Amino acid sequence: MVVAATSLANDINKELYQLENTVQDHEGNVYRTVTIGDQVWMAEGLRVTQFQDGSKVSSGAIPKDEPENLLKYGRLYNWHDVADERNLCPEGWRVATDEDWKRLERTIGMPEEELDQQGWRGGDQDLGVQLKEAQADGLFKKFDPEKINKHQFFARPAGVKWNGFYITQGAYTEFWTATSATDRNAIIRTLAYSWWNTHKGEIRRATSSKDYMFSVRCVKV
Repeated sequence: MVVAATSLANDINKELYQLENTVQDHEGNVYRTVTIGDQVWMAEGLRVTQFQDGSKVSSGAIPKDEPENLLKYGRLYNWHDVADERNLCPEGWRVATDEDWKRLERTIGMPEEELDQQGWRGGDQDLGVQLKEAQADGLFKKFDPEKINKHQFFARPAGVKWNGFYITQGAYTEFWTATSATDRNAIIRTLAYSWWNTHKGEIRRATSSKDYMFSVRCVKV
């Protein structure tokens, strides 16, 4: 079973595993990393079940509770774990903040006037597509294949967990930032994947309840 699971993971991550640089977390999980501008990002979703000090996280669900999704999508965390000072990320890394995301977006071509806006941004440049591993063409728009995953960020539509239910897998990925907005909400990033969605080329900056469970990407400090 272990061999079969490893083989499946290798098939799923064939392109991802061509990235040579890696980082290992405190549990022994190894992640491919990518340099975008002057930042170094994880090119896959965080998978830890413990903080750096070895204490257990309160969330960390595998999408759909299906083991084969672990290496495909990583785990889903609530914001309380994301913001915990014990740190989910490997030593020398942190959960990306809103400012980290804006720095990434600026690097890949986000117009300055759109950086601080709420809602969907970067559509004229198809910036969302540039961060995705794959994207099907839509009803009214086809994408330049050279733009898809241009920066080797390998974002995948993991969906979310909310109120005990897994939803939107295959349609959206939601990334937490480590930046709080209010007592109840924190800043997020969203990518849309469905063929009918008119925002497939964009990156959404918004706020969401801290009790939702979203994907996490770490950035090197």
